[in-house]
Amino acid sequence: MYLPPLLTLTLTLMLSTTSSALQTRDILKPRNWDLRLLGPGCNPNASNIDISVFHQSGLYGADCEGLDTSVYNTTSVESVSWKSPGVDRYDLCMYSDAQCAGGNADVIRDGWEVCYPFTGWEGFRVVEGGGEC
Repeated sequence: MYLPPLLTLTLTLMLSTTSSALQTRDILKPRNWDLRLLGPGCNPNASNIDISVFHQSGLYGADCEGLDTSVYNTTSVESVSWKSPGVDRYDLCMYSDAQCAGGNADVIRDGWEVCYPFTGWEGFRVVEGGGEC
């Protein structure tokens, strides 16, 4: 059976490593905000993906999200990377408990913070820029 070269190339690319394809899809996914919890060694001039302990991004705001400490070792976290530089800017509200009921531990409102000190918060909420936490 003869397959045209373009079709062969397309099939080869489609069948290549799944993790690479998933990572590429995640990178290309539209988003208005991006949150990372980073281990030691944060560099404000780098992506810091290699020291990322937790990552989440989104197109819209997010209700309360608790950090599952059985999955994410927050004791090694030293800093936060928060990016929401677009027209649809979002703010990061951080709480002392995973239910976001214990009062604000901190808030990032400027749309871009890298190597921001992690204060041990356990829950977060993403609100529209200038919105109430």
